[in-house]
Amino acid sequence: MKIIGVTGGSGSGKSLFCGFLTELGAAVIDADEIAHRVIKRGGAAFDEIVSAFGSGILGENGEIERKKLGKIVFSEQKKLSLLNKITHKHIFKEMSETIEKIEHGIVLLDVPLLFAEDFPIEYDLSIAVIAQRDVRIARIAERDGISREDAAARIAAQMSDGEMAARADICVDNSRGTDELKSKAARIYNIIEP
Repeated sequence: MKIIGVTGGSGSGKSLFCGFLTELGAAVIDADEIAHRVIKRGGAAFDEIVSAFGSGILGENGEIERKKLGKIVFSEQKKLSLLNKITHKHIFKEMSETIEKIEHGIVLLDVPLLFAEDFPIEYDLSIAVIAQRDVRIARIAERDGISREDAAARIAAQMSDGEMAARADICVDNSRGTDELKSKAARIYNIIEP
């Protein structure tokens, strides 16, 4: 089995890139998907998040509204760090348990914070997916239904593309669109295939 860490900031196209690799045969473990589960009412991190950030982050249905929580954590680094501290232990536990169930092939760890100091899972190779800032802002604003200013604040709170590219074994620029990204994914899959 080969474990590949794939990272990229919001709006970079990291998950789309992973999707193309799964079409070619890789398995993916998506940290964002796990994060969505652990913050749902009844999820492993729900009570701790509400305790830390207050009931103002809840919607009428009693679930955490990600837009409300995002406005809080992406405006202040300490609050983002607190949210990460609460959620990461649950996310990493589930990722590790899933890896143990996979016997062979390529396993992609789709992780926004792959290069964070507390990332505890070992991987064989890292890939950073990056894109031009204005392209990312437009993607985030459209995808999440938020303003360009809020999208820019989200990017500002994350590791820069330059730092990710410097730390990754392979860097993929996704500024031009889907067809080019799919072609790059196919070339990279041929390189990493065990």
